[in-house]
Amino acid sequence: MTDRYIIGFDGANNGDAAIVVAVERDGSYNVRTKGVCDHLAADLLRGIADRLDARHGPFPCTPPPEQHDRPADDEPIEYEHADPHGGRLDRERGVWRDPRGDAFDLSLRWADWFERAWQWDGATGQFGEPILRAEDDGEQQPLSLLRTLYGPISPLSGGAA
Repeated sequence: MTDRYIIGFDGANNGDAAIVVAVERDGSYNVRTKGVCDHLAADLLRGIADRLDARHGPFPCTPPPEQHDRPADDEPIEYEHADPHGGRLDRERGVWRDPRGDAFDLSLRWADWFERAWQWDGATGQFGEPILRAEDDGEQQPLSLLRTLYGPISPLSGGAA
């Protein structure tokens, strides 16, 4: 193991702090921090990397042949693959109900904390969560990650969410 201390933070205070690492299938990644100093985030991630590396050992990386932690690319995505306590999408009504029971009208445009406009174009992530797209630069984020990184969010046009 390593002698480096793992530095943490309490992100439970109104969601004020978050470090999110989104890893794509091709191995590329995107790191976002909210309410956390980049230096502190880097130190925390180095500590996590050191622990994972020490735990791995000198053997090659080969997952077990029968490992099925996500559906195959050609397999239709069903809610059974998702966390049973996860959200639900009513595609017909265009409403997402998150795991806490909050409902989001996806026919509306949504504004984040920085006043960027986001809209749903019908795309969903691996477990059926809506993916919203930023109107200014086309950035795409699952609704829960959008709320974590750029929240709170609020509807921009007509109706109640």
